[in-house]
Amino acid sequence: MPNVLVFLALMSGSPADAEYVQAPGHNPLDCYCRAQGRFYAEGETVCLKTAEGPRVAQCDMALNVMSWIITSKPCPEA
Repeated sequence: MPNVLVFLALMSGSPADAEYVQAPGHNPLDCYCRAQGRFYAEGETVCLKTAEGPRVAQCDMALNVMSWIITSKPCPEA
């Protein structure tokens, strides 16, 4: 019975409050993407190889994880 009371006490907070709970010691500014042996901040772009050929990709947050968002834009030729 005591376990049920603890569970109910934990569940009494509103779901909206849970969305903003941050892990202790975690700094959102420490989030980054990696490619070609380098680290990239959110918003930075890089040319990545894809099945459709080289494409511009942007470092962005997707479902709480930093990810490369591949665009349809081909990489500029040097």
